[in-house]
Amino acid sequence: MQQYFIDKLEVSLKERVPLSELDSHHFLNVMRAKIGTEIKVVDRKGFAYVAQLVEINEQIALLEIVRSDETISIELPVNVTIACGLSKNDKVDTIVQKATECGMNEFIPLALKRDVVKWTGNKVKAKVDRLAKISKAAAEQSHRLVVPEVSDLQTLDQLIKTADSFDVKLIAYEETAKEGLHSQLAEVFRQLEPSQKVLMVFGSEGGLESKEVEKLEAAGFLACSLGPRILRAETAPIYFLSALSFALELGKV
Repeated sequence: MQQYFIDKLEVSLKERVPLSELDSHHFLNVMRAKIGTEIKVVDRKGFAYVAQLVEINEQIALLEIVRSDETISIELPVNVTIACGLSKNDKVDTIVQKATECGMNEFIPLALKRDVVKWTGNKVKAKVDRLAKISKAAAEQSHRLVVPEVSDLQTLDQLIKTADSFDVKLIAYEETAKEGLHSQLAEVFRQLEPSQKVLMVFGSEGGLESKEVEKLEAAGFLACSLGPRILRAETAPIYFLSALSFALELGKV
């Protein structure tokens, strides 16, 4: 069943709610919905409902809430923020899309020393807005109950200033892998508790400078290996989230 997010804090049965102009276009013209078509909608509190198309008014789809959707929660048991350096081409787009599908809650684009590309001026807002659209589309496609937030571009110092709000702070660092230290991440996963906030920092193609790692470690971050193989910038966050999902969800089935 197709899913969309609606811009309401909460809804009630039989209430009529409109889809946004963009979502209405997709629902009516791409999905070719007709009067009576049912879809899943999620409000801003993360509650899901089944709704039915009852009216089309000036190309806006009007839905009526039919019933609550009592499916089990599909969100990760912990809250995960991915902070990532700026990679070239559409790699950041890919990271946001796939990380959303894998359960990420927030994405922070990070300006690092070895970044291949730089976001400046008006480009920053345009990039963030684009990533927010990608996050929303991926959340709908994967039937998430929340849309991951896309933060404004941050420097490393800005990230560190807000890092105390996280319970667990990690760095994906390839030098740790070269030293053959692969057990830290597994141990972190074992100690995680439900609802904890996890922040994981990744470099771009050029990786993190040693001084950046030292600054993060001084702020309480733990450098972790993602295994014996060196992963591409766009692969590492997805690998991390997949491993986390297995440790907290699939591995306990």
